[in-house]
Amino acid sequence: MIDCPPRTSVPCHRISRGIEVAGCLVDLSVDEVAEGMGVSAAASRLAEDVVAAGIGCERHLVRVAALMPSGRPVAMVRGRAAAVSVSVSHSGTMIGAAACATAGVGLDIVDPAETGRSLDAWFTVDELDLLIDDDGLVRARLWGAKEAAFKAARLDDGFRPRSVVIEDLRPAGFRWSLRCGLGRARGQGVFAMAGMHLVAVAVAASSTTSVHPSGSR
Repeated sequence: MIDCPPRTSVPCHRISRGIEVAGCLVDLSVDEVAEGMGVSAAASRLAEDVVAAGIGCERHLVRVAALMPSGRPVAMVRGRAAAVSVSVSHSGTMIGAAACATAGVGLDIVDPAETGRSLDAWFTVDELDLLIDDDGLVRARLWGAKEAAFKAARLDDGFRPRSVVIEDLRPAGFRWSLRCGLGRARGQGVFAMAGMHLVAVAVAASSTTSVHPSGSR
């Protein structure tokens, strides 16, 4: 059973506070990239806004840095890792950031018009059985769920689509599990639309990895 309330859309240009995902509260913001700014830098700045609003501190005290070699984002407050999980994503000029203080969080933004059949090589047989649509929306949900889930697992490794299994997929949300050499995790997620883009937000309900929300081990 997917224990996530349905959510149809998220507004742009402001932070949506306390979105419920399987009992966890996630702060989320999506926006368009400002002219002259790179998408990666813009997504990190947006994540800093979300973290600052969530923990109630001044914006200039927060920095979101990329943990190498994976590039996983880590929130820092006054130079120390904050006890909050953060995730960023971008698709075209659309950027997004999510933060959660109680679980690993993962975010993915997908343009359904760009999710072609070339992605099918990364899906299991059971997942392929879900792809009965012709407009790409189910494929976008499936791919976005995999990316968001992998990020929520907080693995310091490159994205491995086949390591994530989407066990239940519905228009409102999904249930997932992950198993790879770096650890195991499972959780749930929700879908929403931001304009023409699909937004997938996942949380890790349990994990056998040693990665904490702050990024410390």
